[in-house]
Amino acid sequence: MRILRAISAAARNMVATIYRYRRMLAAITRVELAKRHAGSVLGFAWVVLQPALLLSVYVFVYMVVLRMRFEGFSRFDYVLYVFCGLVPYLGFMEALTTGGLSVKQNMHLVKNVMLPIELIPIRSVLVGMASQFVSIGLVLLLVAADRSLTWHVALLPLVVLLQVMWLAGLTWVLASVTVALPDITYFVNLFVFLLMFLSPIGYRPDMVPKGFGWIIYLNPIYYMTEMFRGTMLNGPSPRAAVAIIYALMCLATFALGSAFFERFRGVLTDYE
Repeated sequence: MRILRAISAAARNMVATIYRYRRMLAAITRVELAKRHAGSVLGFAWVVLQPALLLSVYVFVYMVVLRMRFEGFSRFDYVLYVFCGLVPYLGFMEALTTGGLSVKQNMHLVKNVMLPIELIPIRSVLVGMASQFVSIGLVLLLVAADRSLTWHVALLPLVVLLQVMWLAGLTWVLASVTVALPDITYFVNLFVFLLMFLSPIGYRPDMVPKGFGWIIYLNPIYYMTEMFRGTMLNGPSPRAAVAIIYALMCLATFALGSAFFERFRGVLTDYE
């Protein structure tokens, strides 16, 4: 019980800190977004082009090369199915690959500016998800053009909020560990890359051969993509079991990540 109380207290402190410094968080996020695209010819357009290009490659491989077909799905339906799974995955990938090094690469902000160190990984999460936020709008426009939006879309903000909390918890842990063990980023990048093929983005979970289904159900990306598809696409609402597991996964990761970061934040500035 003492451990649970400590974890709960750490999570509440994190929420309070984020709310207290919300304007500062918004400001440093805008600065980082502008810095990321500064000097490029296309600028902020890359936020749209990156997922669009990856979607094109993904659809080409599965529809043209592998001739993937879903019964009752048109080509447009399949593109939407893939896009709804790919968009949150790209947010996950970008947030983790950049967030892991966020504290180590921005230690000067902590030492020279009155900036709570826990905001730095969250900034990386929000910047990494910028492309996802724009892409969600594009998906909704496509779904609306097909006249297939349902009331489930009202649940989308909650699904996104839970995803942000999940990624924040993961990034707090990774950012803390990476300060002392920078090589961990190579393993994380490889793991995230492999997850793209092990996740039901271009295929359905029921297409996985018997005996390997456990790989899907132990994969957190499965629950994330199912929730996004269930809220954006014209189909059945997300199954209760999937929704419950997704919510518990996100909330638990946020709380545990908060406690982990709180435990080690005092020694992070000792590393350069």
